[in-house]
Parts: sequence; C-alpha cells; structure tokens
Amino acid sequence: MKRLAAALLALCLAGPAFAQAINSTTTNGAVVITAGNTFQTVLAALGAPPAQRRSLTIANNNSTDSCWIVVGGVLGSATKGISILLLPGGSYTRYYPYVPADAIHATCTTTNDTLYIDTQ
Repeated sequence: MKRLAAALLALCLAGPAFAQAINSTTTNGAVVITAGNTFQTVLAALGAPPAQRRSLTIANNNSTDSCWIVVGGVLGSATKGISILLLPGGSYTRYYPYVPADAIHATCTTTNDTLYIDTQ
C-alpha cells in the first residue's frame, strides 16, 4: 500500500506545470492633493469586465499629515466617515483577485500633500 501511494505521488509530481505567463505593465507615480480635506478622484474606474487590475498600492507620502481613501461610489458622496485612513507613511495594498476595479477617491489634510499610487 505504501508503494502504491509513493508511486501515485511520484506521478503527480512528475506531471507538467501549467503556469500562465501574464504580461502586465506597472504604472506608478505621485498624485498631488489639489485642495486639503476635499476628496478628488485619484484613480479612475476600469471599463466593463473583464477589465481588471492585478495589484494596487496607495501610500501616504507625508511625514505628518493623514490621508483618506474611498473605494467606489460617487466623488461627491466621499466622506472621511466612510473612508480608509492612511496615517503618515501608511499604505493600502491589494493583490489579484481582491483588487477593486472601482474609482478611488482620496484627500489629505493639507493642499499639496501627495499619495504614491502603483497599479498593475
């Protein structure tokens, strides 16, 4: 019985690998907050399915000011009460398949604060 189990295990391990190579372009850069404490769209929503992002990172570049992000919804309805708080140096990261395709809105405490955004 042990030999049969070992033989089956060897057959499974010796099979071909079916990995898929996915070529994705990484886009990164800084977004400047044009008006402190006022939400602005920092990442547009993707088109109709099957459009998708493979990864997403939004980082607060500021050493003293907090920032807030809202995933989805309408820009005018974004508030700090429904947002994700990014403390100074903090970040929001998601990987496939848990990456939102919705628009992302953000604000920081002060005008000219910046957020680093990296998408793939």
